[in-house]
Amino acid sequence: MNRREFLQRSTALAGAAYLGTPALAQKLTTLGEPNLVIGIVSDIHLRGADTAGTFIHALEYFRDMKADGVIIAGDMADQGLLQQLQVVADAWFKVFPKNKGLNGKRTEPLFVYGNHDVEAYNWGGTIKSVGKEVAEAQGIGLQREKAWRQCFKEPYQPIWLKTVKGYHFIGAHWHDQNNVPGLAEFLEKHDNELRADGKPFFYIQHAHPKDTCNCAWAWGRDDGTVTKLLGKYPNAVAFSGHSHSPLDDDRDLWQGSFTSIGTASLKYLYPMPARENTYQDDWSAKPPSQMPKMKTDDGRQGMLMRVYDSAITFEKREFVYDEPIGDAWYLPWPISTSQPLSFENRAKTAAIPQFPAGAKATVTAGNGTDRYGTEQRQVTVHFPTVLKKNAGVRAFDYEVQVEYDWLDVRHVTATKRVFSPKCYLGENKEEGEVICVYGASELPKDFAYRFAVRPCNSFGGKGNPIYTDWIDNKKSS
Repeated sequence: MNRREFLQRSTALAGAAYLGTPALAQKLTTLGEPNLVIGIVSDIHLRGADTAGTFIHALEYFRDMKADGVIIAGDMADQGLLQQLQVVADAWFKVFPKNKGLNGKRTEPLFVYGNHDVEAYNWGGTIKSVGKEVAEAQGIGLQREKAWRQCFKEPYQPIWLKTVKGYHFIGAHWHDQNNVPGLAEFLEKHDNELRADGKPFFYIQHAHPKDTCNCAWAWGRDDGTVTKLLGKYPNAVAFSGHSHSPLDDDRDLWQGSFTSIGTASLKYLYPMPARENTYQDDWSAKPPSQMPKMKTDDGRQGMLMRVYDSAITFEKREFVYDEPIGDAWYLPWPISTSQPLSFENRAKTAAIPQFPAGAKATVTAGNGTDRYGTEQRQVTVHFPTVLKKNAGVRAFDYEVQVEYDWLDVRHVTATKRVFSPKCYLGENKEEGEVICVYGASELPKDFAYRFAVRPCNSFGGKGNPIYTDWIDNKKSS
């Protein structure tokens, strides 16, 4: 298959190309050896040396995969202290002494500061933990250049450019939540280099560029200036962290006028809010929830990027149980300006999860407490997970609705969304049932009711429902 035939085929597949289709496996065999291999992590949040184990393990994996460089998209030192940044550096040089991997292969550090790195020394929790004197003496934000040189043995620049095997990388250290001062001038200065030969270049910052990956829900997006600047470069591929969004969410990959990738976290994850069992980023508010928050401490994720002449692939991996997180993302290159892998385009073609034949939903009832400790009568809906190995495609989450009949009208009320407990891990860790809990006050009082459960994909596509039996609430109360 020549380059023209490959690009024509990729364009035809368009939004489906990132999924684990049979065509993907076939295409991968045509790519040959990659031109570039890059390990990608973010939000590693290290403190003492005893917290570096997973980071070292991920670096060892990247080394064994012969990575040409490793991206860290910010938040390395959890409390923004120099001694914590030194833990990061010690781990790096343990695996890549003098920035070299196996057989003396050069592996480029492609790191940027995040908000924790430069601001957390001044936060109340840090001062309470280590004391004001230590926080000020150790604060990276008070000595950015010195800390960088001391730890990583290279000059510090607020915006840097490195070239790895002919591919350009730009890193922008954290300045504030809004934007990156000087980026417009930096891009203009290097404009000819970035546009030359049509190859992708890679941009790294901590906050998500506004209105790109993870869409409007992502916490801590910038003000949109970077999105406008990169929008002039269809060959730009941006990496960002900050939101800790798990890589099972296909909205971590966005493509429009350029490409934007969310890099999850190597420390802990925040599955999407507004689910019955997720963390709600409402600060002082108390959203109603009958279920406790998911525990995601074993969710430690990263990626391995391989760059070819006609495609870029991203292996999504978790580093606790060493399993892939679903199928690799596949980006035809160059990107299709007429049919990019936008959320809208991919929603049209993304596979819809369906419960396997014979799947059943059941109900149990009893006394319990909601997330805030209020005791009450609760009804729990139980149903099986929808996985690629039992249904052809894995569900992202599930919609659970209450239905009741009043004369000839069927009413739908109390809609909830819920994640399976281990949705952020590989399929082997997600086997078992999913539950969704309702308080008695959320259910019809004068009618029999039942629950309808639908598996959903990341873009809101919903499969066919399965139903519980009808419940006479007077008998179950």
